Amino acid sequence: MPVVAVGGVPRSRHLPVRATRSDYGDGVGARWSEISIRMREGEAASSLSLGDVGVDWARVLFGDVDALSAWQHEDSMDGLADVAFWGAAAEEAATMFSPPEWREPGEESVRGWTALPVPKAVERARALSRWKDETGRRMAVDFRPHSHHWQIMRQVRASHVEAGSVELGDARVLCAMTSWGDGFFPVTADLDASGDLLAVRVRFSSAP
Repeated sequence: MPVVAVGGVPRSRHLPVRATRSDYGDGVGARWSEISIRMREGEAASSLSLGDVGVDWARVLFGDVDALSAWQHEDSMDGLADVAFWGAAAEEAATMFSPPEWREPGEESVRGWTALPVPKAVERARALSRWKDETGRRMAVDFRPHSHHWQIMRQVRASHVEAGSVELGDARVLCAMTSWGDGFFPVTADLDASGDLLAVRVRFSSAP
């Protein structure tokens, strides 16, 4: 997937993030039109196209390129994992497998187990998937090892703006759902009259 790298970004402080949501109507509803990372305040004198960022699984990540080398996407950092399930057959599955009460914010319709040792979580996830496949039940099963991806998606699911952040060494990485799904989205740099970087913007769609 294509990425965009930008130099001249301040490293000594957290950077403000601004986003614009527009109502596109006709059954589309409110979605993000743009997300921008502000380096400093000022009036943009010019803009420069930086190319497109590719998005898979409907989420875009902003972060220091060196810090991302420490990112653990799938491996559990504490040896624990969650197993979540939801869908038309979720209540029937809950009767069969007796999970405890699910308390994750933003996931009121989800059932499952949290903080299981990874081998036990794998066993539960396989048992659920096997029951679903053998009976033809309609249900989603999600195995969630306690990785950086799990940390950030836990915040995303609980957030009304569908965004979250995680610390990687001395840097903070931001993840946001595009609200448009997957695709290739243009990235633009705003420069002041001296050519210094003011902001980096990702455009998802033009405002209606």
